[in-house]
Parts: sequence; structure tokens; C-alpha cells
Amino acid sequence: MTMMDTICEFVAKTEFEDIPDETVSYTRSMTSKIVAAMLVGAKTVAGQRAIEYGRASGNGKEVGAIGTQKKFSLEDAAFVNGITCHAAELEDDQFPSATSDITIFPVGFPLAEKYNVSGKSLITASAVGIEVMHRIGMFPLSSKGITDLPFYGVIGAAVTAAKMLNLSPEQIKSAIGISLGRASGFIANFGTDAHYVESAAACRDGLMAARLAKLGMTGTADLEGWLTGVCKGTNFDLNKVVEGLGEPTWKVHQTWIKKYPCCFLTHRHIDMMLDILAEKSVKEEEIEKIDIHVGPVDYTCNRPFPVDTEDARFSFHHVLGAIMVDGDIDSHHFTKESLSDERIQNARKKVNVIRHDDWPSEFMSGLALLEITLQNGTVISREKEQARGGPKEPVSDAEVETLYRKYTRPVLTESQIDKTWEMISKLDKTEDLSDLIDLLVNP
Repeated sequence: MTMMDTICEFVAKTEFEDIPDETVSYTRSMTSKIVAAMLVGAKTVAGQRAIEYGRASGNGKEVGAIGTQKKFSLEDAAFVNGITCHAAELEDDQFPSATSDITIFPVGFPLAEKYNVSGKSLITASAVGIEVMHRIGMFPLSSKGITDLPFYGVIGAAVTAAKMLNLSPEQIKSAIGISLGRASGFIANFGTDAHYVESAAACRDGLMAARLAKLGMTGTADLEGWLTGVCKGTNFDLNKVVEGLGEPTWKVHQTWIKKYPCCFLTHRHIDMMLDILAEKSVKEEEIEKIDIHVGPVDYTCNRPFPVDTEDARFSFHHVLGAIMVDGDIDSHHFTKESLSDERIQNARKKVNVIRHDDWPSEFMSGLALLEITLQNGTVISREKEQARGGPKEPVSDAEVETLYRKYTRPVLTESQIDKTWEMISKLDKTEDLSDLIDLLVNP
């Protein structure tokens, strides 16, 4: 069988019972994270603009978008969800190619509402969508200036929708083929709302691809040819795409759980910075300078003077400046008030980003290095390969719950947090998701 045939058979035939228990649990954890992201992101400036866009489109009121208290057409709901969850900068990604769950769950929830599917069906479609997306999208394209997340993410969205719509293998093949023509996304848009629009468009277009395929429209079946073309000039081995597909160890577990509401490229250094501050009790005024060592792609977060709140989420200087001042990094650090805080502005001046062009040209490349020089001349340094939450240093279920509670607290009451967390924790045991979806759409 061809690569496309193998993948489509896997998507069509995989049932909930075929998914390992640990993969079900991990998918459930990611569900809670992206639900939190959509709730928080609906309150951001970008989220509010997306809601207004969806409202003004007038395409119908089929289903709700999470956190918006409004109904939209099916595809507009996926688009709005796609904006809100990314605007919160709480997505979970595979690395080094950065395929993400934010092109999965924004599609799954509107479909679950429209077709009244069970929690098992939502988890099955989400796990299968992530698995296929991570495999097809395992080859980084960042050296070409392409953002892998939306570029490959449209395939994940198409597969998730295809599974929830119960498409046949031939229809799934067409859904993937149609989605390939919608692949897009560029690193140049980091730090702007366009970065969120790219992943939201992947959600919408992947859903569109599956719906068109269900109606009989066709797309290319030459997945190998497409991948060979887009990956030309990079190091790739197409045999790895279907190697071990459906076996007990799923690629879903290659997803890094995100802990902080800012660009993932800053997270290794955030972990090291927080560890140093905790271990050494270092105060901001004791720090003379901070040297950050990164590869050529991560250097995109060298932004000493962020121009707005979205730019600040991609700024090593702002992120570490906020940590120096407040000892933590949270959503409130990406507001106009925080951006104009003189204490953080002064702390930002201490951060220096050093680029290593000999490191691989991909996300999270090299061994991240953080060097803090104190006023007394002492140098404290740390190195880190992966951020906490990566496969080599996974977070616990209890930590995932803490993250859910932390990020939903500004938008939900404590009783709402308790109730929604309990319902998400039992997602695979819930036949009717309407109560959960209503709570999430109308907090």
C-alpha cells in the first residue's frame, strides 16, 4: 500500500478501544489545556476581533465557539476557536517541527456539538488526528521560513474532521489531498495576529476539506510526492511516516505540554531562569546581565523592544524581564500595563540573545544555555535540552490540573472550574457532551 493508503486505513479503522490507555489519558490532558486556552483567548484583543469577524460574517448560527457566548456557522466556529486558543499562547507542540493540538480541538468541539458525538468519539478523532499530523509533519520546514504548525496542521484538522464525520478510506484520502492545497504559514508572522490567523485558517480549511470530501470532491493521493517536494533541501526519510503506525507507542506522546502563555521557543530558558531564582534566591537588582544562547530559528525571539502585547509573547527580553521583576510569568504579563511597566522595561535591558548559526536551523535546536552574571561578578549558568513538559521530562496529571485551574481562574468561577475539570476528566466516559459544551461556550 502507498503511504496515503496506509494512513487512511488507520484513520478509518481505529476505534477507541485500539488506543492505548496512556494515549487516551494524554489526549484528555491536551483537551483540558486547549479548552483553557480557548476560554482565556476569547478575552484577548485578538480573540475579541475574531469573535467580531465571525459575528459579522453572518454565515449562520449552528454551533458555539468556546468562551464566546455566541453561535456561528460550523467553519466560523472552528476559525474563532482557532484564533482564541492560539492567542492565549498555550498550545502544546511536537518538536522540532512544532505540529500542535491547536489545529485539532478547535475543530473537534464544534463537530461534537453539531453531531452530538460522545466523549469517546471526540478523544478518538483527536488522538488519530494528532497521530497522523505528527507523523506527516515530523520534518521541520523552519529552515525555509515556514511555520510547521499551520502548514502541517491543516492535515491534522482534516483528519480529525474526517474521523468525526465517519468518512471512508477513499473519502479520507480526498480530505487529506484537498487539505494539502491549503497548507500555509510563515515564521515572518511570529509576534503578530497573522500568526494566529494562520493556525485558525488551518482549522477552518481542514474542516472544509473533510466536508467537501464527504460530498464527493477529490484531492491528490500522492502524499509522498507532496512531502518530497515541500521537504526538498532538508533531511527527511519518508519511511518514518508510517513506521510503527498503530503500534502501542503513539507519536501523540511526542507533544510537549506548554506551561507558560508565550512563545514555546522561550520555555527552556524560562524553566532555567525560574530554577535559578528559586535555588539561589537571586533578586532582580543583583543581576547585571543575562546571556541567552539560541539557534538561528529560536533567534526570532530576539526582540529587545516589543511593540505590542503579541510581540511581547515572542520576546526573550520581555519574558525574562517579567520573571526578574515578579518571579513568574503569567497571562497578565502580556497586557499594555505590563508592557509599559518601567520595572520590566529596565529589566529587559539586561537580557542579551546570542545566536549560534552552527546549531540546526529548526525550532528548539541545540542545548539551550542561560548565563546570569551578578553584580558581584558571579556567573550562574544552566543548560537544558527540553523544557519541562517535553517527552523526556513530562508533567504529571496533577500538574496538568494545576495549569487548567491557573489559566481558567480569570474567566471561570471556582465552581465552574471544578465542574468543567471534572467533566473533562471523565470525557471518555461521557455519552452526551452537550452540558460540558454549553458550560464552555457560555461561561
